[in-house]
Amino acid sequence: MQIKTSGIVLHKTKYSENSVIVNIFTREAGVQSFIVKGAYSKQRRGTMALLENLSMVEVVFDDKGQNIKYFREINLRYTYQLIPFDFVRRTLFIFYNELIYKILREFRADAALYDFVEKALWELDDETAQLTDIHLRFMVRLAHEMGIFPATNYSDYNSIFSIDESCFVHEYFEYPNFLSRDASAYLWQLMNEEDVSVMPPKVVRNELMYGLLRYFEEHNSQIGKIESVEILSQLLSE
Repeated sequence: MQIKTSGIVLHKTKYSENSVIVNIFTREAGVQSFIVKGAYSKQRRGTMALLENLSMVEVVFDDKGQNIKYFREINLRYTYQLIPFDFVRRTLFIFYNELIYKILREFRADAALYDFVEKALWELDDETAQLTDIHLRFMVRLAHEMGIFPATNYSDYNSIFSIDESCFVHEYFEYPNFLSRDASAYLWQLMNEEDVSVMPPKVVRNELMYGLLRYFEEHNSQIGKIESVEILSQLLSE
């Protein structure tokens, strides 16, 4: 069966002296692996230029049930305008890439999730985008799209978020999987997509960022450590 679908490049790995394996999150077929032979030859330079991380492409391939497939065609669907030249956007882009790849590298077909990720990348490249805490909003919405959204039980009584229990609880413990009251309140605002007139201190926003990463790790053990978060944290603390 021949499939033509849009896709987002997640990762590429050197397979042999002249070949690479490329993982692409496709709209119609989920995450697929493709081999590019002669990847470093002059003839393949155009193809490899299309396979930068998070490139939005259109691919045509034959699905014969094999784990690794070959491109029949591959074309670029969108060229990023701002991200390559903006340090903040580029740092956020690297963070998005690592998180998306580690979460989605074995993901099934999910058109709604695909559309969400694509829209998030367009937003990051939009000159009108509000970049402050865009990564936190992205993670909260990603949890919703993946079906792991926290319980919506926040109240004056249940005002502490428990990562282990995926809900808000009454009692706080000095333990990494409990968010502080301030970070929990900010999480609730983001969950409700409220307009935030007064931004919380950076220490609270950083706490929430690390807390959300632990939340994803609780629901997906393959994520492991997100290396780029340290760079992002330093950038946001400046």
